[in-house]
Amino acid sequence: MTSTMSRRGGAAARVSSDARSRRLRLARLDQDQADLERARDLLRQGRSQLEGDPRAAFELVHRAALRGAGVLVSRANRERRRPLPMNVWAALERLGGQDAERAEQLGPLVAERMRLDRERSALPDPELLRVHLEGTGAHLEAIAQRLLADLPTHLTELADAG
Repeated sequence: MTSTMSRRGGAAARVSSDARSRRLRLARLDQDQADLERARDLLRQGRSQLEGDPRAAFELVHRAALRGAGVLVSRANRERRRPLPMNVWAALERLGGQDAERAEQLGPLVAERMRLDRERSALPDPELLRVHLEGTGAHLEAIAQRLLADLPTHLTELADAG
């Protein structure tokens, strides 16, 4: 265990590399939680737009899906020497497992978004919008569970990190 000198209130204190590592882990977890909350907020906004503006609702839900997937890609990139592709869906495919399955599920939804971008007056297919809304909501909850699994298991770990 390596230690360095840290200044707090003018007094020097030893801070172990373990404590720094825990603090960094908690800071990253905090950022992931904030990004996930932003995705949930976009999803809520999308739900509120369903009746009045389905086109805006689709876009908001899609952005929520992107932001949620971005949390997973950011987390994976922290542990990789070579970063994943910039395209979040391609990055999810590379992660494999359930993440690759999610990327595959989004194929028709990405195509629908492209269609809406090309045809400015078009409305999204109601069934695709429903699927996107439900799938994104479920995916964001799964991401939340993965983040919770990363929380320190003991309060002493939190206290040591502070």
